[in-house]
Amino acid sequence: MNMNKSNPFKICDNTEQIKIKYLQEEQFQEQMAHTAEPYLKKYRRCGRFASFDGTQVFYCMYVRAHAKGSIVISHGFSEFEEKYHEVIYYFLQAGYSVFFLEHRGHGRSQRTLSNMEKVYVESFAQYVRDLRIFIKKIVKPFQNEMILFAHSMGGAIGALYLERYSHDFKKAVLSAPMIQMNVSGLPYPAAMAIARICARCGFGKAYAAGQHGFSKKPNFERSSCLSMERYLYAHRMRLWKKRCRTSGATYAWVRAAANAAVSLQAEQNIKKIRIPVLLCAAGRDHMVDTDAICKFAGKLKNARLVWFSDAKHEIFNGKEPARLQFFEEIFSFLQETIIQS
Repeated sequence: MNMNKSNPFKICDNTEQIKIKYLQEEQFQEQMAHTAEPYLKKYRRCGRFASFDGTQVFYCMYVRAHAKGSIVISHGFSEFEEKYHEVIYYFLQAGYSVFFLEHRGHGRSQRTLSNMEKVYVESFAQYVRDLRIFIKKIVKPFQNEMILFAHSMGGAIGALYLERYSHDFKKAVLSAPMIQMNVSGLPYPAAMAIARICARCGFGKAYAAGQHGFSKKPNFERSSCLSMERYLYAHRMRLWKKRCRTSGATYAWVRAAANAAVSLQAEQNIKKIRIPVLLCAAGRDHMVDTDAICKFAGKLKNARLVWFSDAKHEIFNGKEPARLQFFEEIFSFLQETIIQS
């Protein structure tokens, strides 16, 4: 499903073919260990920067000589850099440099709470400010055109960023963006009201209803993946690295996500995004509200919405047909020449 509304751009196809060595489901672990990870290691450099409030934010960068551009990755809820190794591997093969920060409270970035498995933030504006500093301090000095790749919670952060600083990026890819959470058991307004009340009454640092800590036992069936091998790869990383075990949302995080959703969906804010945006939505998504994604895409000035009917939330960790289509859509979008009319 494609959507373009009041498009102020002319699109010219670039016929250059990008040849990517995609990893197969069979023997995925071996391919990662013997092919992808050694390739990534040649480029990988990591560090930390102090954000606006002194929070230490961890990042990795993979810098190619003569890169086509710089891709900035904004990851999803409870995620971490290693989970995106395959995605980064493909972007590098395609000729791009890649910059990845672990959002505050995730991975090796500093936490507010001593329990490293809880996800806590006071406002999504904190995530946005971290990303802004990361881009200004770490990414922009390389003087490449910047492209945003943002997934799920990171998609909400990325969209909020675009509503404030749209011209920092040439293009953006939003993968199953959390324009609004999907909740079960209660109507969305009721669930958000409860979260706000609990946070206001001093329970902001407690797990929200239905949320819990990390389990060492794999549970593929309840995951957002359809690729068993990719799910197990990320799960093993969590087993090896305690700081990658973020798992459950606190009431404060849910309240912050609800407030972010209101700001994200305000028409006066959406109108500020004028760069080309590729949105990818999954037909079997149980994590985010896909109707909200469709409405958001319809209000953008220059958006293409691609629907993956047989995919769960993590399209890039789906079955091979959807997974390959996902990356081909992205690379086709990145190759298009945009001419302002």
